[in-house]
Amino acid sequence: MRTKKVILIGGAPGAGKSTLGRALAARLEIGSLTIDDLLVATRAVTTRASHPGLHLMNGISYIEYFTRSEPARLIADAERQEEAIWPATEKVIRSHAAPWGTPIVIDGWTLRPRRVVELGLENVTSFWLVVEPTELERRERANAEFVRDSPEPERMLRNFLARSLWHNDLLRRQANELGLPVLRQDGIASVEDLCDLILGTGA
Repeated sequence: MRTKKVILIGGAPGAGKSTLGRALAARLEIGSLTIDDLLVATRAVTTRASHPGLHLMNGISYIEYFTRSEPARLIADAERQEEAIWPATEKVIRSHAAPWGTPIVIDGWTLRPRRVVELGLENVTSFWLVVEPTELERRERANAEFVRDSPEPERMLRNFLARSLWHNDLLRRQANELGLPVLRQDGIASVEDLCDLILGTGA
């Protein structure tokens, strides 16, 4: 019997969290949301002046951004974006966790274990999808379409991957420190396997 109204799935870009979130929601026959869509919506009703953390790429193509930006800048920007989107994310989580709220699976790379624990909501649970570094690199290299139009595709890939690996390690460390469940993806586990692991916890 499912006891949690909100199931959160965090993971680095490329970890497979959105695919997992959709599959899990389908198994549970409940709604799903990816925070990427929440970012799109909030950018539509904010400006760079009002919410700079949501508009870090204004006027810059993603190709230029990831090709020219060193990993340190990408990491700093990721932290700014996480902080900027958290109020909207928290509002959505609390709304669905309320007695009148509807059950939902929410996934996103901006989710952080510490933020989730600080919510203190008993009917919210989280799972943290952590990918083996070699598998994460394999996935990014297989996604040739992403870097195809860059004047320096290898540089763009290295920059993007450095941020993803940092993110992957951050979530692993925070989740382990807080005793939250980590889903380890070594490239062998299928989406169905991961769903079974989550459902086996009683989520």
